[in-house]
Amino acid sequence: MESIIVDANKVLTSFIARGIVHDTLKFIPVAPEKLLEEVKRHKGDIAKKSGMNLSDVESAIELFLPDFKVFFRDTYIDWLKEAEGLSPHLKDVEYFALALVLECPIWSNEKAFKEQSEVKVFSTSELVNFLSE
Repeated sequence: MESIIVDANKVLTSFIARGIVHDTLKFIPVAPEKLLEEVKRHKGDIAKKSGMNLSDVESAIELFLPDFKVFFRDTYIDWLKEAEGLSPHLKDVEYFALALVLECPIWSNEKAFKEQSEVKVFSTSELVNFLSE
């Protein structure tokens, strides 16, 4: 596996847990630009839940996000309609559209993501098992 699309919830959780994506990963984390929007929109919640102050969260975002290859909407805009039929929630359509374009899986613990068969979805435990094979 070369790339994997990381659901915003994984990124938000990693901030709260003070980092889970490290340079030892065996894949390149990629995301639609929506991920940037979601992380920035929720930075206050991240600070509150993690016990970090807002300026530390903002610094962490600046340090953490360069590890991601972010794709802008024009990369996957032609796939949004098809992705609407796969995504269980309208807010997640861009993740599925990018997965279709890049032909790579999504890392998410969202059980509803697995209710389709077009895009491979790894939970955290499945991803750990897959990478340790």
